[in-house]
Amino acid sequence: MDILNILIDRVDNVNVFNLIQGRTPGRDTHLHTSVDQDLIQEFLDELERIAHLSNQVHEGGLSYDLNLSRRLRNAGQTFFDQFFPDPIQDKLRSSEGGFLFFHVDQTLASLPWELLYEGTCFLADKFSIGKNIAGFWSESQRAERDRLRVLIIADPTEDLDWARQEGEGLLESLNADVSSDRIDVELLTGPRLGKLELLEAIRDRDIIHYAGHLHYDPRQKESGWLLPEGKILRAREIEKMGSLPGLVFSNSCMSMPDHLRRQELIGEDQTGNEGKLFNHLAGAFLRAGIASYIGTSWEIRDSSHTFEFALQFYRSLFEERSVGEAMFDARKHARQQFPVNDLTWAAYNLHGNPLTRIFRSGNRRTFDASRNILTSRKILQQYPYPISRLYRKFLDLQDGPDSDSRLMLSNLSRCFFHTLGICGSILFSNLESLKIRLPGLDHTLDFNAWTDEIFEGLNKVHSLGVELTAPGLVESFFLHRDNIEKLLKWSQSLTEEGEPPDAYMVTFQYLFDNLLTDLSFLGRYRMVYLKDAAGDALELRGQHLTEMRILPSQMENVQLSRSIMKSAGQLCFFNTSRRSLLSLSPYMRFDPSERELQYPLLGWSDEA
Repeated sequence: MDILNILIDRVDNVNVFNLIQGRTPGRDTHLHTSVDQDLIQEFLDELERIAHLSNQVHEGGLSYDLNLSRRLRNAGQTFFDQFFPDPIQDKLRSSEGGFLFFHVDQTLASLPWELLYEGTCFLADKFSIGKNIAGFWSESQRAERDRLRVLIIADPTEDLDWARQEGEGLLESLNADVSSDRIDVELLTGPRLGKLELLEAIRDRDIIHYAGHLHYDPRQKESGWLLPEGKILRAREIEKMGSLPGLVFSNSCMSMPDHLRRQELIGEDQTGNEGKLFNHLAGAFLRAGIASYIGTSWEIRDSSHTFEFALQFYRSLFEERSVGEAMFDARKHARQQFPVNDLTWAAYNLHGNPLTRIFRSGNRRTFDASRNILTSRKILQQYPYPISRLYRKFLDLQDGPDSDSRLMLSNLSRCFFHTLGICGSILFSNLESLKIRLPGLDHTLDFNAWTDEIFEGLNKVHSLGVELTAPGLVESFFLHRDNIEKLLKWSQSLTEEGEPPDAYMVTFQYLFDNLLTDLSFLGRYRMVYLKDAAGDALELRGQHLTEMRILPSQMENVQLSRSIMKSAGQLCFFNTSRRSLLSLSPYMRFDPSERELQYPLLGWSDEA
């Protein structure tokens, strides 16, 4: 897809515009508008006032309905009409979207182009946007990687609880959501974090996520990250590292000496310059050689939303989306999921080319029989209890002196039936929570019909573009569709006279192991039986049933707390990274006294 480049120079109060579509200059060249600096400043002042009101609403300081989105829209449309010449306004309005890259004069560095409103929507609603400040940025020469090394630096000064929680949450979520063959993620935090250790850790990283204090210095390359004991890791020190990360994502708050704060801020209300300071710090890292920098134009007080925004960005990045597309996805998610007066979506901006792609999967697009098989240890330790238990029985028989091939295959096929049962229950429950109905689930089914309904449900998920609680379920089932049908046929033939089990034992295990490999979410998340509304539970993971409790910090999540209260006495799928709980009733039930798993729609139960 072509990218629309808008180049803007500014001489006194005159803006000079040139458009380049892809690599070709368009007809709209050397267009002019006259916009006084005081109008630009008033626009930035209004945005900052709106942002502070949004933070006050979150903190409970304001309880009335402000409709901040309308106020933001009005300011954005007025400035759009004043700033752009008519031909560019027409082009932006008529465009169906795509990539938009602003190359602007340093005097325009603080303008959040995403928030300009073209009459029907914000530019951020239709474009993946990036900006380049003249003299700050150079195109990345980094090759796309199929495995990214990510460093999370969180709360090095140990005085920002939200930053520590964000770092720990991202570490847990990325390890859970992204396969280890795609990511190597490390968290650094704490009072002993020094410059030398941090500089060593930064070397050869692809992404750095920073949550902590930013230090401002008017000498741009002297700005940087605040460390314990008042130390500062400065942009000039990062610049000397040579092999720099391709992306820095900064969820930060400002730290600066009082005498500098008095010099840099206008008046007592400090209006109008917060965005300038954050952009100044972005420029420090861009001048140091960072190709893509994501930051905010103001501080966001709701840390749970900044965490969720960042997590959605990384999820999209690992789906092979460009940096700009991943920002677009995260922004869309925030607008759909957060309250109307929450402006997390509006705060973020990308310094860099929105087309830049950091991750490119080296994995196959079709089934590859030559790849490594999932180790049995992982199945035995991490997968749901019925799968682990039966797989253990299969291995014990396989290693025994008098192996019975029919009994071995019986255990393996029961293991496969549980896999179908669990995946189907998760899918059907998820669809039910989204008010998506499958008519075929109105009556009892055999495993053939159950499998058909799984694929019917997956087709609906794909066509509607909805997001499942179990990541990777859609792709894995479609990838292995033919093999699932073979495994189902062989499992059912055990009760019939025909080919002896030895004829397909090795192939059955091989295909089933490959299916489990791609259904890795089964090993990353938890199946739990909720004993009560307080969060006490039995975890059905590995070869043992384990007593556990949903952590108090997780219970603070209002939606999760409600789900726990509603699901007491039920078997649930717990996505720990998203802190979402999905009841599997009525498709799957667990009897703790008998340790029996039941699939009512299948009329099938099995001792756990």
